[in-house]
Amino acid sequence: MHIQIITQLTFEALQPLLVSSLDEGYTFIHKLWDEYQSGENTFSDNGAILLGGYEGDQLVGIGGVHVDPYLKIATIGRVRHVYVLPSYRRSGIGKKLVQALIDRTSHHFTVFTLRTMTEHGQAFYKSLGFTDEPRFANATHWLAVKEDSDSLK
Repeated sequence: MHIQIITQLTFEALQPLLVSSLDEGYTFIHKLWDEYQSGENTFSDNGAILLGGYEGDQLVGIGGVHVDPYLKIATIGRVRHVYVLPSYRRSGIGKKLVQALIDRTSHHFTVFTLRTMTEHGQAFYKSLGFTDEPRFANATHWLAVKEDSDSLK
């Protein structure tokens, strides 16, 4: 399994994740596709990145980071649309994906926020060092990678 930057997201590549996520009752991969197609969010803004987790040529996981749209502070990134196909969960690909998102954008962002509504999501992000201590609007979890007094206010 490997992680790589997605520079051009295609429906063909995303379709298995889209179908699987909708079957599980999650709509955020559909939102990712809608926003990508409309140009609202193509993860091409300053500091943003969209990564895929691959088994061979097959996209089995996805996730992105961009400036937190709720806080609109350039140094606070929002981890979004992280999803791994059920058959690949607990294989380490989700962890590699989120760590790569942070590693590849921590030169730009000092804090990362996210929102998860599931218990397994909460446990997953806490295992990666995120805290659920309330601090940022519209975020259930956050992680500071560098001290920056402006970001943490």
